[in-house]
Amino acid sequence: MRSYDFIIVGLGTAGSATCMSLARRGYKVLGLDQFSPPHTRGSHHGLSRSVRRAYPEGSSYVVMAQKSWELWRRLEKDSGQNLLIKTGNLTLGPPDCPALSGFLRSAQKHEILHEYLSALEVEKRWPQFSLPDYFYAGLENEAGIVFPERAITAFLNEARQAAADLHVNEGVEQWTELAAGVEVRTSRASYQGGRLLLAAGAWSKNLSGRLSAVLTPKRIAVHWIEPAAEEPFSLGQFPVNFWQVPVFSDPVFPEGFKEFYSLPMLQPGGQIKVAFHNGLSDGDPDSGSHTIRDDETTMIHEMITAYLPGLAGCPMQVNACFYTMTPDKDFYLGRLPESQHVFGAALAGHGFKFAPLLGELLADLLLDLPSPVDIAMFSPERFAKL
Repeated sequence: MRSYDFIIVGLGTAGSATCMSLARRGYKVLGLDQFSPPHTRGSHHGLSRSVRRAYPEGSSYVVMAQKSWELWRRLEKDSGQNLLIKTGNLTLGPPDCPALSGFLRSAQKHEILHEYLSALEVEKRWPQFSLPDYFYAGLENEAGIVFPERAITAFLNEARQAAADLHVNEGVEQWTELAAGVEVRTSRASYQGGRLLLAAGAWSKNLSGRLSAVLTPKRIAVHWIEPAAEEPFSLGQFPVNFWQVPVFSDPVFPEGFKEFYSLPMLQPGGQIKVAFHNGLSDGDPDSGSHTIRDDETTMIHEMITAYLPGLAGCPMQVNACFYTMTPDKDFYLGRLPESQHVFGAALAGHGFKFAPLLGELLADLLLDLPSPVDIAMFSPERFAKL
């Protein structure tokens, strides 16, 4: 039975970056994935992810976003790949909605370059948008887009170059915690390790024991639209945009807002990506959850017609993606309850922008090293009584 310092289950966003970080530090690392990343079954596909630094969810995220930007640039140099490109990022909604008011507080507190725009100012600058008169927008001027498939490939290539063993198309069937480490059994073999990280995305729920009680896989219908006129929706002409639209007495959106976003076309002949961020249904990545329902596409059509009318009626394709949500929608980073050697990572649908830093932070956790960032708000201890 082969033995390793660390075994990482899942080679997507968090797992691939953690393998790279640990292997670069000289540890013997085994990475396992039931598929061959990057793939289209989980949450790290889809060509583009937004990157921003003004973060309404908390100061820890802002510090992490700033450090992650630097690490993305470092990974670009190491890998010789273009991974991150600058573009504007708009947050749109009523002035008192949580997303917009939180954006402004974060941008002001952390002195992040931004603008506050009226509906008229937004439409004058970007006539692609149609806003109610009472809407406003916060613009983060120097945000960006990162390319997830390219990034996952870079993490894995760098991990291999640092001598990590990466086994793809090898699913984990069972793990057992021992007095001095862990044993992991897969479809091919058994392995021993000093510590184990479960970073399998939507599949972590079935691997994580008590952790499963606080993880809920959510399925996202991602819509890809071919604009009739490409230039207005191309990168550089069309900013990343996130909307909070008020709704009333709608059980699908109990928060009182519909949240959706769109990202620009990345190259000529490409597509606009549009999806909801809330109101998502529970999903099982191994079942028919990849099938898109008619009502999901109908709701997106309603949003497009109202707020992005230039895309209404354009050809559309749809596929599925998965978030792994926690009850408070913040990350889960740390040791599993009542465990000494097993750790978990779940990113609640907004983690990719932090990927290179998450690899460093998770490596530190696995090594019992102090974190350079305050990550107390992500501790599994907050769920101890659930």
